[in-house]
Amino acid sequence: MAVPPFLRRFGEPGRPEQAVLTAVVLGAAALINPAKLGPGRRAAYRVGLAAITAIDLFRGIPRETGPVNRVALTAGAAGTVLGLAELGESIDAKAHGALVRRGVRRPRTVLALATVALSLLSDLPNLREARREAARDSAANADSEAEAFGELPEGARSLITGMLDFSADRGSAALRAQLAEAREQLWDGSSGAYSEIDIDLPHPEALPRVVPHSHVFPVIARFDDPESGQPREVRLDIEEGRLSRLRIEEADDADSEDTGPDPDGNAEAHERGLWPSAWPARAEVTFSLESDSPAHGSRQG
Repeated sequence: MAVPPFLRRFGEPGRPEQAVLTAVVLGAAALINPAKLGPGRRAAYRVGLAAITAIDLFRGIPRETGPVNRVALTAGAAGTVLGLAELGESIDAKAHGALVRRGVRRPRTVLALATVALSLLSDLPNLREARREAARDSAANADSEAEAFGELPEGARSLITGMLDFSADRGSAALRAQLAEAREQLWDGSSGAYSEIDIDLPHPEALPRVVPHSHVFPVIARFDDPESGQPREVRLDIEEGRLSRLRIEEADDADSEDTGPDPDGNAEAHERGLWPSAWPARAEVTFSLESDSPAHGSRQG
């Protein structure tokens, strides 16, 4: 059975819920007067305090520390608590006696409340740091999210529109509705990285899908690169019934010595892949169908 999120937060380091839980457990332990315990119960009392300390410390040690080091640090803390048990009980007895002499009717309750307060105060710096770290992570994620998407280039949108217009595919209407909402998913902040433009739909559940769900759209867009003059072919991938990516490839009849846009080793051009520096006009694009149907042919955009 899944643990409810509220209960799960009690086990997460840096959470106020865990700090409160630890403080309450220590406060409950402070209600016990160790001076009135027999040898067996006193040993169990000491082991219990050592276990509480060990569990609290273990949860707070970063996982990057490694399991062996985490166990070693935890065991060391538990051993320290056991080693200082007599000193701690002596201090407890003196505090208890001082409260009794001052006429306090419930000294253990006062000690328990003081224990809770001290535990929360000791956790306060960690809670503040955890909150600051969470705020930094949230800001970083927001910046990453803002940089992860961009407007779908108008040239790419025009090519996809031409491919949909040329096709008699019954799913074209659904894809047009998707295209109206489409944006580009960017990689390293670059558009069209490595000859692909990844298409993202912000709210895909609200848009119609096409069947078959995953396929290559049966229309090819072809044009000549304005810089090299080499022919390029663009294909549209559909995944799970939605626009997925636009791919550009060298045409079969391209010059065998065509090196693409990166003849001089320019990194930016290499990342751009085969995408032209300037998008072709629709009139410069030829659309064709890949099927063998007699009705298929090609025409200029």
